[in-house]
Amino acid sequence: MRIDAVDPRDLDLDTADELAELRRSCLVGVDVAAYTGPALLLDIVEGSGEPEDQVVLLAREDDRLVGWARATEPRREYTDSLFLQGCVAPDHQGRGVGRALLDALTAGTTRTRLRTRAWEGTPGRPALTAWGFTASHTSAVRRLDLDAPDPGWSSMRREADAAADGYELVRRVGPTPEADLQEMVVLREAINDAPDALEFESYPTDRIAAYEQALTRRRQTQYTVVARHRGTGEPAGLSMVCVDEFDPSTAHQEDTSVVRAHRGHRLGLLLKLDMIAWLRHERPEVTGVETWNDSTNHHMIAVNERLGMREVARSTVFKRER
Repeated sequence: MRIDAVDPRDLDLDTADELAELRRSCLVGVDVAAYTGPALLLDIVEGSGEPEDQVVLLAREDDRLVGWARATEPRREYTDSLFLQGCVAPDHQGRGVGRALLDALTAGTTRTRLRTRAWEGTPGRPALTAWGFTASHTSAVRRLDLDAPDPGWSSMRREADAAADGYELVRRVGPTPEADLQEMVVLREAINDAPDALEFESYPTDRIAAYEQALTRRRQTQYTVVARHRGTGEPAGLSMVCVDEFDPSTAHQEDTSVVRAHRGHRLGLLLKLDMIAWLRHERPEVTGVETWNDSTNHHMIAVNERLGMREVARSTVFKRER
């Protein structure tokens, strides 16, 4: 077996197709939307618009790809951390491929904290434990079937409209206009009190703009609903999803947040209901929405389950200090 390092900027579509196919083979039984080769290629090449360094390693045996791994070093926040992801072909698991990739990635960094994820029911969980990682928080992935029987969205909308009578909703497709970026700072930073927040993440306007521009380059169409207080014009809440145009059957929830001062008006429910109605009308090919919730985020879980979302998978964060 040989391990080759690839500069992400030099990654080609044929290799990305290989990576995506290998990832799919490792997620059999995990009911989440899978990356296509083009989507994975742009995710690696474009990233999130953040200042970061990354490396991709490919493990091959007789020219067959049997494993790959990716390490990212953020340079704005989490500057002590190395974020890892990867997978090993099912018929090569337990043969030291994953450990060799991990060792190669960590040998090239001075970061003291390793962070990664593993799906429940996959060999990744026991492997990480054997390598000295400790489980942290767990997130559940829930899916909303947009073409399933209506669980009562109309009556929920009337209820939410009544509770949020003092607010208006604004819809936007694509990146935020420059004039509205400042209110997005308030809305994006409201997510910092979510149960799975690792450390405070600041969202200056340049960071938001860079992220949304990266989404566009990755062929992710951004749908945003913003709630504003009618009396003051204050930004109060946000729901944002992205549709992967390489595989538009599933939309992926980004943030849903409500500013603390405006909670208690059913804005979270209202924002999600408006997004559902919008997607069903404008994007009929989008048949589902996937969202992640920390297992302790009981309020948002209750909202999502009331909307008809069902849990389809669980993913746990693992950490290791060096």
